[in-house]
Amino acid sequence: MTLTSRAVGGFAIAGGIGSLINHSFSSIVIGIYEVLAGAITIFLEFRTPTEEQKALIHKYASFMHSFVGRGVFYLLLGVLMLNYYTILYVCGTVVGFVGLAYIVLNFVQMFEPPSTMQAPNSDPESQPVWQGPTE
Repeated sequence: MTLTSRAVGGFAIAGGIGSLINHSFSSIVIGIYEVLAGAITIFLEFRTPTEEQKALIHKYASFMHSFVGRGVFYLLLGVLMLNYYTILYVCGTVVGFVGLAYIVLNFVQMFEPPSTMQAPNSDPESQPVWQGPTE
């Protein structure tokens, strides 16, 4: 799974650079978004995040802790790349298909999510009421 996410990050960076080549305001904004999203995806997949990093990800991007959330994110990234050049269509298609595969994995439940997708272990006192201990 982590190798797949690294590849998606690489395709996102390639697609972002391809979008930056076309000199319109919207393509530049989309290109910057794609390069940043790809770089962050690769950064998150290279090593197992610490609990502090997991808490930060959970606070600002909790969708990255589930197959369906990550799949929708990759699908959006792939659709944004479908512009201008053939290489962008290839990159967008690959990222979009990986996004669809992640969404399917959410419903099939054949695989355990990798360590980079695990939610942080938090203090039991900070859990929502519905997950609290029953007496």
